[in-house]
Amino acid sequence: MTDASDDGGRTGEIRVERGREVTDRLRVDTYRSAGVSGAPVVVFVYGGGWESGARGQFARWALDAAGGASANSRETADDDVSEEFVAVEVEYRPSDEATFPAQIRDVRRCLSWVRANAETFGGDGDRVAVVGHSAGAHLSLLAALAPDGAFGGGGPAPAVDAAVGVSGAYDLRADETAEVRALLGGGPDDHPDRYAAASPLTHVSGDAPPTFLLHGEADGVVSVESSETLAASLAEAGARVKLRTDPGADHVYLHSSYWYPDLRDAVFAWLRDVL
Repeated sequence: MTDASDDGGRTGEIRVERGREVTDRLRVDTYRSAGVSGAPVVVFVYGGGWESGARGQFARWALDAAGGASANSRETADDDVSEEFVAVEVEYRPSDEATFPAQIRDVRRCLSWVRANAETFGGDGDRVAVVGHSAGAHLSLLAALAPDGAFGGGGPAPAVDAAVGVSGAYDLRADETAEVRALLGGGPDDHPDRYAAASPLTHVSGDAPPTFLLHGEADGVVSVESSETLAASLAEAGARVKLRTDPGADHVYLHSSYWYPDLRDAVFAWLRDVL
């Protein structure tokens, strides 16, 4: 557990504030360019099978989001921050500490904190996107699609204005693994209602926020069919959705040196368009 700190650290012109307190248990890291104000917020949710992973997994993405990466390819001036985001890395309890729905409640608490505190790190609390990988993609899409009251916790669910999922499992009923069983406290015969409620696919509606799903076609952990099925369901419901599948790409390709620049530019360009 990282203690709360405001280290005032800078990476180039990016101010990074680590360990900002959401609750006694939850912390977030914020990233912003010096002087930025009213920028859209990108919230990153790490993967790790709901049992591992930590803040910092998306640090490269967060630094580039705050620095306006790929904006220069559109011939924007170096000192023009209009193309920049502010970024937040959040966290949630692992499955060996608490079973579902603890994880989605934690992500939603962090999203509520982002909405309420965006101005303190240069963000616009009315423009918030969530980006997740693997287990984080599952939680990101669940946060975006599930309605108020779906997982208790009191109060309305924080709105998500756009959602990006990379290599995510979106129908846990069709993807029963040891990690899923640990998350949900047993198998689908033990907890059928929990498996359905925990699956983003069951919450699809035409009111879904704009969604971008990316998946490697050589993913040996979560089949590309997971993203294809959710994309088709969203499209059928009338929601705005984009699907990108990449031949030869594996489960963690978003963090590889080969794939990263292109994926980053595609995701950031899409977010600039929808936020």
